[in-house]
Amino acid sequence: MDAERWKRVRALFDRLVELPREQWQRRLADTCAGDAALEQEVLALLAADAGIRAEPPRLAAEGIALLADLVWRDEAAELERLAGTRLGPFRLLHPIGHGGMGAVWLAERADGEFAQKVAIKLIRSVWDEAEAEARFRAERQILAGLQHPRIAHLIDGGVTPDGKPWLALEYVDGIDLGRYSERHRLDLKQRLQLFLSVCEAVAHAHARLVVHRDLKPSNILVSGDGSVKLLDFGIAKLVDAQFPQASTTRVFTPEYAAPEQVRGEPVTTAVDVYALGLLLYELLTGRHPYRPENATPAAYERAVLEQAPTRPSHAVTRDGAEGAAAALSAQRRLTPQRLKRELRGDLDAIMLKALRKEPAQRYGSVQDLAADLRAWLQHRPVAARRGGWRYGAARFLRRHALAIAAAATAVCGLAIGLGLALWQAHEARVQRDVARYEMRKSEQTLRFLTGLFDLADPHRNLGANVTARELLAQGKRQIDTELKDAPDARAALLGALGNAYLGLGLFDEAEPLLAENLRLRRAGGERDALVRALFDYGRALAEAGRMREDLALMREAAALLPDVAANAALLAEVEYRQATQLYNLSEHAESEALYRRALSRERSLYGHYKPQTVINFVTLLRVTERAREGERFTRAALALARERLPANDPAIASLLASLAQDLQAQGRHAEAEPLYREALELKRQVFGEEHQQTLVTLNGLGTVLDAADKPEQAIEVLTRVVALRRKQLGDGHKDIASPLNNLARVETKLGRYREARAHYQEAQRLVFRHYGREDMVAGIVADGLGRAQLGLGELEKAESDLRRAIAIFERVHGVESTRLPGPLLELARLQVERNRPEPDCASARRAIAILRKKGDGQHAYAEIVLGGCLLATGQGLQAARLIRSGDAGLRHSEPNNLHARSVAETYLARLTAHERR
Repeated sequence: MDAERWKRVRALFDRLVELPREQWQRRLADTCAGDAALEQEVLALLAADAGIRAEPPRLAAEGIALLADLVWRDEAAELERLAGTRLGPFRLLHPIGHGGMGAVWLAERADGEFAQKVAIKLIRSVWDEAEAEARFRAERQILAGLQHPRIAHLIDGGVTPDGKPWLALEYVDGIDLGRYSERHRLDLKQRLQLFLSVCEAVAHAHARLVVHRDLKPSNILVSGDGSVKLLDFGIAKLVDAQFPQASTTRVFTPEYAAPEQVRGEPVTTAVDVYALGLLLYELLTGRHPYRPENATPAAYERAVLEQAPTRPSHAVTRDGAEGAAAALSAQRRLTPQRLKRELRGDLDAIMLKALRKEPAQRYGSVQDLAADLRAWLQHRPVAARRGGWRYGAARFLRRHALAIAAAATAVCGLAIGLGLALWQAHEARVQRDVARYEMRKSEQTLRFLTGLFDLADPHRNLGANVTARELLAQGKRQIDTELKDAPDARAALLGALGNAYLGLGLFDEAEPLLAENLRLRRAGGERDALVRALFDYGRALAEAGRMREDLALMREAAALLPDVAANAALLAEVEYRQATQLYNLSEHAESEALYRRALSRERSLYGHYKPQTVINFVTLLRVTERAREGERFTRAALALARERLPANDPAIASLLASLAQDLQAQGRHAEAEPLYREALELKRQVFGEEHQQTLVTLNGLGTVLDAADKPEQAIEVLTRVVALRRKQLGDGHKDIASPLNNLARVETKLGRYREARAHYQEAQRLVFRHYGREDMVAGIVADGLGRAQLGLGELEKAESDLRRAIAIFERVHGVESTRLPGPLLELARLQVERNRPEPDCASARRAIAILRKKGDGQHAYAEIVLGGCLLATGQGLQAARLIRSGDAGLRHSEPNNLHARSVAETYLARLTAHERR
């Protein structure tokens, strides 16, 4: 039987299996169009499912075995052929399982980048190709959007040479949740703790409008260290109107399907709640809640629709076999009677509520189910039981059993009663006080938000446009006046407002709000809130140029976070910020180690790197003269971002600008300019013309226009950047130094030395204040300032700055740094202008040697300077060749570089005079 015929058989079977037996023949005669063989094959499969004999019994005798054989027989050869095949950077090793859509392979990375094992999912050929490909593409998008440590993340994906999609997923070396619990003899509490990890992951998916739809033991693995991972979101369904609500293929496992799935109704998050109820039932009882007549898919579906689930506390002794019940209970470290007693009541109610036939009667969310399980673990009342005062009192007594037992040994019966009453009264007062506090905090927060909405109401503001900045200012006034007695609410709102100001680029307004938030969080003592407050306030300090203070706060935050899985996401953020400030302070080795650690955590957590981490790390690679490596890293991140994110996401713009910088650092200016312009347009759409994010990219565009020998355009762009940054940040902000330096460099090329010197000197003052005198940035500014001063004839000042730049570049990057040729050439020129040229022209020769070794093609100016030095030392023939060759190259490559042209014309004139003599 080929694949197409099998699909017809299965479709007819699904259509008829729920009908009465006497209708099968008539309905098949109507639908098989005279194909007697097809009719007999479907009848035989229906008969096998119903447990009866049909004539001829072609499929009944071998039912299940033949079913599996039909599905996989044609693919056995294909599986054997695929072993060793390369898919992208991976090599298939061997199959490790079969899913609803196809085979799953263990694979290894084979591109030599690093060692890595992955699970690769391949499509099964018996599926409809168009639908299968659509599902695979949907799975790739879904997985890319799910970023949770309990969800196996997407690593890569593509299409095989014969057009079949594949996905590379995180390989989880573990066993399913049930077997893990049995193997380790986990008690009920330990099993529930594991199950709550599953709930946490499913809730994460639901928050992103993703329903799993096929939760079952084989899709939940536990590794050797006890970490839970959810697999196979490939048949998940986005709960969104843009996706069709029905599918031509029913994709679920009957034993774990919800009634509405069996009925073919629209899928919601309630199906996952139901499946979690089934998993919890099996995890705690070792049984299934339904008892179908036989073990066929159709029988399970009928049971789900028609049978009431057995109460869990009854299920553990349901089969009547004392030995089986004892063995099952022993696996949970209990006796059968004790297990039944533990399940009776609350756990019964929780599981049965999750397994209600009607979705509306189940838990409203996975969080609600988890909340009831946590309540049981803490001996608090559960929502699934609406008990009266007796139930509440019983829960209270169990929750405080130790305290009450101690009291019983110390006082008489009357005192016990009195003590219990006092405890209850105290509990009531505490709960009352907590409730009043929470109510007051909620009311205050509501008043705060209402006040903000009132400001935006046109009836109150008489139609005036209200800016975001005005709303935030009003919020600050309300916090100051209305939330003085609610420190938690005050801190939360201060943090939110401070971050909003940061998002608008209003750093001066953000800093005091985040400082107050940190003070309140230190007083409160809650660790996670304190770490977040340290992180936010440090960001404000960093924006103000106070990098060492930010670094100290990040180190404090890191010390508060144990290096465990639960803290991985926050640790990655803290390490990223430490790396960034260490880079700003020119501590490149330590910075790189922390960047790589943060990137590793991000890849492990989310299956990809965060764009901003990539951008900053690649900046470090570029500054340490590894632009080509940075380009590869950025292109990979950009490709993934374009696949995962909306087309206008700011992260795409930032990665485009980063790639442009990588290309610019390699001298590929023509390729870099359009990337900058595309990034700039995206940022203007999202942030507006004057936002700091837009200005960062505009500054980059100015530098590439300069490098591409378009100085007038560069001057226009960079002048605008400087003006807008002065307007928004003030004259003393560190972020003004970069565009000032870039503007001065272009002015130098145009021979505007006085304007350039003034801008360089202002940039140098800012750099000395914020970065120090020996920082890499200080070297860059000193290089430019020395060049401008040389153009003005201020030789002593020029020499001092040029030597400072050379010393810094050698210390940071070594004696072959690609930043060295610039100041070395100007130092050689300076010596010639003093009529004291180096006898061997060592500085100029060293500059040319570095340019040649690094593959830099911009040798024209260097040849001119070396020629001028040789001319000054009496080596006229060599000088003539170099000066004329350099002049020709300069005319071709940088016709608008008036500074270089001026130097060339000076040396040409001296050469002419020398030759006339």
